[in-house]
Amino acid sequence: MTNEIVKLEAPELQGLEKSKAEQIKATFEPMAKMLSEFENQYNELMAIPIEDMTEELTAKYKRLRLDIGKVRIETGKLKDKQKEYIKLEDRAIMGVHNILVWAVKEKEDNLKEREDYFEIQEQKRLDALQLERAEQLSLYVEDAFERNLSAMDNDVWSAYLNTKKKEHEDKIAAEQKAEEDRIAKERAEAEERKRIAAENEKLKKEAEERERWREKREKAEQERKAKEEAERKIREEKERKERAEYEAKIKAEREAREKFEREERAKREKLESELKAKEEAERKAKEEEAARFQAELSKGDEAKVKDLIADLKNLKSKYTFKSAKNQKMYTDVSMLIDKVINHIEK
Repeated sequence: MTNEIVKLEAPELQGLEKSKAEQIKATFEPMAKMLSEFENQYNELMAIPIEDMTEELTAKYKRLRLDIGKVRIETGKLKDKQKEYIKLEDRAIMGVHNILVWAVKEKEDNLKEREDYFEIQEQKRLDALQLERAEQLSLYVEDAFERNLSAMDNDVWSAYLNTKKKEHEDKIAAEQKAEEDRIAKERAEAEERKRIAAENEKLKKEAEERERWREKREKAEQERKAKEEAERKIREEKERKERAEYEAKIKAEREAREKFEREERAKREKLESELKAKEEAERKAKEEEAARFQAELSKGDEAKVKDLIADLKNLKSKYTFKSAKNQKMYTDVSMLIDKVINHIEK
């Protein structure tokens, strides 16, 4: 690239008076000249192969980028001053400004790329390392590409990867064991269902056979009961007739006997009445005689009677009982003693 001043021939200048166009160009020409002064240095730095980059060179790229950037900054300041002119002039100014900005922007970008070369390379290395590690880790975890893996030291990364691999393998082993257990359980359950089905079929046949025998027995039992019922009815009818005849005979005999007994009882009652009257007369005669005899005897026993009454009264308070049963019994005895005393005193 030659050390040539940027041409400020913006199309927008064509619509202005020549003097105005020249004036605008003259305003920005110092910026174009300033830019051309950095051209050689820019060309020299950009000619260096990217493979030969060093930390010292990145500082030069940065310095030149900042210097060239001043052209863009100063151009902006001039642009702001010139915007006081009419709109046509403003568009012309913006055209010239854009030419300078475009010219500077490309150089700034190229210099920035060289300036950040090692940072970019480091970032590329980290990105590649992140991708490589994420691909390795993705074999064992689902969110490998969402984790920050490039920041780990190699020994940390190796330990981390081995841990996740071990966890993954343990998980797979556990899943395989669980699957084997599930298959074994399903096989055992299938065998059990098969055994139960066979057992149920056997039980069903046995139940059907028992049902046939039950129906056969019930039918025989019903026939036996029907026969016994018919025989019972015949027997009961015969017994009923015999019983009716016997009861009629017994009734006739009972009525005859009752008649005889009534007649005999009337005779006996008459005789008993006569004997009772006789006995009653004799009893009264004996009682009257005994009363007279006792009256005679009682005339000398008055003192003894009084002692007897005193002894009986003493018996009412002589004993004490604890149980309610015996207490009631003693109360009843006392009442009887009172009756005896009353009887004696009459």
